[in-house]
Amino acid sequence: MEKIQSVFGKYAERLQVLVDASLQKFEPVWFKKYFDWSTPTSTLTYVSAIGRNRIEAAASVVDRKSPAPTRSRQGLEKLSGTVPAIKESFRMNEEDYRNFQSVQQMNVSDQTKRDMLMKLLFDDVKKAGDAPLKRVDIMCLQALSLGKVQINVTNNPDGIITNDIDLLMPSDNFKKVAVIWSTPTTSTPITDIKTIVIAANAKGIKFEKMLMTLETFWKLQLSAETVKQLSGFFRVAQGQAIASTLEQINQYLNANFFPIIEIVNEQIGIEKDGLITTFNPWNANSVSFIPSGKLGLIHNAFAIEQMEPVAGLNYATYENVLIKKYRQHNPWGEFTDCELNAFPGVEAIDRIYILDVETAA
Repeated sequence: MEKIQSVFGKYAERLQVLVDASLQKFEPVWFKKYFDWSTPTSTLTYVSAIGRNRIEAAASVVDRKSPAPTRSRQGLEKLSGTVPAIKESFRMNEEDYRNFQSVQQMNVSDQTKRDMLMKLLFDDVKKAGDAPLKRVDIMCLQALSLGKVQINVTNNPDGIITNDIDLLMPSDNFKKVAVIWSTPTTSTPITDIKTIVIAANAKGIKFEKMLMTLETFWKLQLSAETVKQLSGFFRVAQGQAIASTLEQINQYLNANFFPIIEIVNEQIGIEKDGLITTFNPWNANSVSFIPSGKLGLIHNAFAIEQMEPVAGLNYATYENVLIKKYRQHNPWGEFTDCELNAFPGVEAIDRIYILDVETAA
């Protein structure tokens, strides 16, 4: 179906000006705390995002006199292709358009009429700018809590399904606890943390933070070992209770040269059949030990229409997201589309440890 000029006319022609003047209205994203944007490229593959050396190193190391092992290449084949695009389209239907027309005909000041039109225009532009970046949030939260990215029917119900995309974290960086943390009388979270810190120090790795959900923090907080350690640290008299707040626990951890705790509490909406449900990308049982500074780059590539714009369409960019406005006939519709070609590269993956607090060693 042919795409033609947006019904917003001159306002849509100034789409980039609208975006630049409204930056504070877009939703904040989590990934920018730990990832920077890379320089955009013409194409984007898993090899370039994850790293050719890392993918090639995934082959088996065997004795020179031994035959090469025969195995499925499925896992690595998935990493050899082009990264799929992140796209979404928001449609203004005929009823919305009639509302748009009624606004134009209202007996109000030109400034009021303009403000109402700009809000109507920006509502879908905001959705188009936010949606792809929330998908990047999902990928980064999964990457740091699982060591892989999952694109499945749960979190991508109307798109492609790739299942697990392994980021090739060293297997020794996945750790288990001595006693599962959901048993507060016998769990030993402080000892588990100390064990990981010692193991990492032996490799020259130092952690700044532990990322975990509120639920996991509450398990640590309620552990008898934690209460005992904090009572001694804060010199609580025998028989008196200690609150064990996040601030107190972090004070104890910092004083003992342990990484401090940062809570991850990101809930992201996933739409299926017009209904939005809440999805938490962070693996509930994971505590991720991370070094200081940024952890990686969001590798990204230009959309085709950034290199070859379609005549008559209106374009803008926000945080490497391409936003475009247009309309079509039969059926009639005014559309706001977004496209982002991006995938996280966790440059610090060798220096990140993931602890499964509900699996005993």
